[in-house]
Amino acid sequence: MTIAVMCVAQEGQIPPDAVTTLEAELTAFTERAFDAPAQVDWITVPDKCGFTAAQPSTSMIVSARANRDLPRDERATLLKDLCDLCIAETGKTADELVLVISDPQN
Repeated sequence: MTIAVMCVAQEGQIPPDAVTTLEAELTAFTERAFDAPAQVDWITVPDKCGFTAAQPSTSMIVSARANRDLPRDERATLLKDLCDLCIAETGKTADELVLVISDPQN
């Protein structure tokens, strides 16, 4: 079983080499957290089609679906780890990241 991870970013915001590294780091993250590799799906918002406060968006969304229900404290720790990973690999600030780790669908 894999962990579904969806990444959404504006075109040109994440360099291709960073995408490759981020995918590898996301898989390492899901293997540590859930003992399963990531299945990363990228959604690229076309240039000049995403805006925040009337400016081109610099935000990135990363949403992962856990393979088990997570206690609140564990989810908070995993979100912090995911935030640190995304900052390190993309150069984005915490304010530019929208991160989700949801429980599995029942």
